[in-house]
Amino acid sequence: MQAEYPPFMFGYGMIADAVAKIQDRDAPEVFNHEYLRYTLGFGRESDRAFIPLFKRIGFLTTEGRPTALYQRLRDPKHAAAAVREAMQAGYPMLYAKHADADTIDRKSLAASVAEVTGLVAGHTSLRAIVGTFLALRELASATATAEAAGDRRKVVERRKGA
Repeated sequence: MQAEYPPFMFGYGMIADAVAKIQDRDAPEVFNHEYLRYTLGFGRESDRAFIPLFKRIGFLTTEGRPTALYQRLRDPKHAAAAVREAMQAGYPMLYAKHADADTIDRKSLAASVAEVTGLVAGHTSLRAIVGTFLALRELASATATAEAAGDRRKVVERRKGA
């Protein structure tokens, strides 16, 4: 029996940009593909996986309604803590294995993901799980830095290397 895979998306590079746009807009009644495409501007087929990701890590209900955690994500003062909480909810097997999952290097993270999922090194899903986790981790770190500085825009600037 294969272990259930942790949350992931192949187009994980858009996560930080999507969160920045989420913070600039009112929360929708239902976060669906139309909202993602027409309001946030993410219309690629690969972007659609953002919604199941956000459901699995607790930002959206199974019906796509924003949760209290989503509301905290929208508030720059609480966004980093919200992302960290979502990561712990979405990746409990990694945190059970490594209490320091927020800080371990990519190679150790990939080895842990391979162990809990049974995926072999180099598998595309393994790379996507690790990439998604690291994108969220970077977002939590960048958001925390911006929160400390009091400027949410630094989240996007840091991600883009500006």
